[in-house]
Amino acid sequence: MKKHRIVRRRDIPCSICGEQMHVIFYEGKGYRGGHYFGKIPLHRKSELEKMRRSGTHKSKMTPTWTVDVYNYGPKPYAHLEYWECPECYWHPRKWLKNRKK
Repeated sequence: MKKHRIVRRRDIPCSICGEQMHVIFYEGKGYRGGHYFGKIPLHRKSELEKMRRSGTHKSKMTPTWTVDVYNYGPKPYAHLEYWECPECYWHPRKWLKNRKK
């Protein structure tokens, strides 16, 4: 059996329920203990206002589908990692029942 070397360990909060999960990172971009979905850009209100003021133009996605696209893309000031714990990933509606009202 091939052994994987542990590079680091992190306690990361779940983006849905907020519980801490212990994630172990291995050599070669592997990890265990959570589900990673990427980074979410965070924008300032002033950048979003610039985007709204810039206006839109039509862009054809397919021969039958046309969408409006903003002329200015807002610049993010930071990125937030999106992680889900195994419970929220495998049972997505369960956290709704358990949350405090």
